[in-house]
Amino acid sequence: MNFTNTDKILVLASASTGNNVFCTPAIRFLRKHLPDATIDVVALNKLSAEVFEHNPDINHLIVLNRFFGNARAMDKLAKKYNQHICLNINALKKIKGSATKFLTIPEYIAGVARGEQQLQFVAKLLGKTVVDSDRQYVIGNGVAAKFSGLKGVSTDDILVNIHLGCGTTSLHGWKFFYKNRANNNRLWSVDQYIALGQALINANPKIRVIVTGTANEAFLAKQFQKGVPNTVNLVGKTSAKEVFDLMHEMRLFIAHDCGVFHLAAASNVPIVGLYGPTDPILAGPYPVRPQHHIIKAASMSAIPTEEVLAAALNLLEKFPRMASH
Repeated sequence: MNFTNTDKILVLASASTGNNVFCTPAIRFLRKHLPDATIDVVALNKLSAEVFEHNPDINHLIVLNRFFGNARAMDKLAKKYNQHICLNINALKKIKGSATKFLTIPEYIAGVARGEQQLQFVAKLLGKTVVDSDRQYVIGNGVAAKFSGLKGVSTDDILVNIHLGCGTTSLHGWKFFYKNRANNNRLWSVDQYIALGQALINANPKIRVIVTGTANEAFLAKQFQKGVPNTVNLVGKTSAKEVFDLMHEMRLFIAHDCGVFHLAAASNVPIVGLYGPTDPILAGPYPVRPQHHIIKAASMSAIPTEEVLAAALNLLEKFPRMASH
């Protein structure tokens, strides 16, 4: 199918923060090669839509935040466009019954980052070639602003961000999710994160831990604060763009596979990523940089605190100013 600068293109993303981060290089590629086209993006809930706010590659951001009637709403919307692209195949399940014909990305294959697969899919549609500079997530305008929400930290503090949660809690509530799915091999337990926080401070008293998460994870942050003195609690206080800005104040980011992990990967902050059965190539940082350290185990509970601590201290030593302005 031929694309032109007069096209009106509707891009279907997903209901997941991380999956929407993965979409941003492909959307930028569309804008790069179709600078005058209309490119509108549909996200499937308000939280995941934050990824696309103030993105200069997008003309209009649309949130289809309904549990019922999504197919009818999508079909009504789609009539305004002559090109329809789906960048996340699972998103089609949210609009089951829709008559709209999307140019849809194939099922993901193992061993290739999702962001790369989406980028190559769009490049094939346009008949263009991907270059290295195309391989970059875009949050907001791609430039970090000064994060204004850090209170009471010193210029001598070594700021380490630990992200405790998972975007699924915004739909089901953290207590329900944690009780029923905390052992689903996507999450490291709060007790393990507390042990890590204590070990970091014991190794270097200048380390100050910043915790982030959604508002539904507030009780989890309170547990962490009790176990790790002097923690700065930003749970429920940051948007996607603010998380991106925050990363530029951090010396290190530590988390399991989650949406905020991929927001961190859009910055230059050193990262320790914790992965159980999830494929860290398919769903890891993209593009991979020297300051990214992935720890992979058969299960999340099998990842020892000592290994995460050693990786964290090594990155702090090797990249002392990587995340600074």
